[in-house]
Amino acid sequence: MKKSLVYFILYIVLLTELLVVITERDEFEEAQNEVRHKMLSSMATSYKSPLLLAIPQAKTDFNLGDPENKEVVVVMTPIGLVSDEEKKSVEFHVDVAPGSGKPAGWPDGGLTVNSSNESFQIVRSDDGNGKLVGKIETAGDFQFKAYCKVERQLPSYLPEFLLEALKEMVGEQKTAKSPVESFSISAKRQGGKVSKGIEVY
Repeated sequence: MKKSLVYFILYIVLLTELLVVITERDEFEEAQNEVRHKMLSSMATSYKSPLLLAIPQAKTDFNLGDPENKEVVVVMTPIGLVSDEEKKSVEFHVDVAPGSGKPAGWPDGGLTVNSSNESFQIVRSDDGNGKLVGKIETAGDFQFKAYCKVERQLPSYLPEFLLEALKEMVGEQKTAKSPVESFSISAKRQGGKVSKGIEVY
């Protein structure tokens, strides 16, 4: 009788410990699922948000007479890129604004990452930022318009089951395009006046 009682007590203890383990496991899985859902929801919101283009320095003064500064640089920062694939493939388009003077060497049809020349180019870094680099040799006030666009791509590092869940949240992937932003470059020799008679089209 005493042995039966001891075994019964041991059985109750083991059963209690098993229930505790099962409860802790369920709570852990519930917490994991909640974290996963919040992560995917945050990513889905980012994909659905509009793509923007920030140009931190909207006006750049360039001194043609500085022998140590041969190039003008304008930084362009896309806001809303999510995956590394998007950052490596985002496209930039820059062209002179209607009615503005056109610097010598500026390509017809505007400038992209793939349409650079000896005077002007757009450089895209791995983090998705871009910069317009130009060799301006003509004095003038030049107005530009710029935008960026990207094919929405989900991150490849996610496991397949998470990618499928994210696809359901995001829906159909489309090309995202930012609104057009303006910036200007004022090129002149230090102490001089801006030249008139720039080619206008």
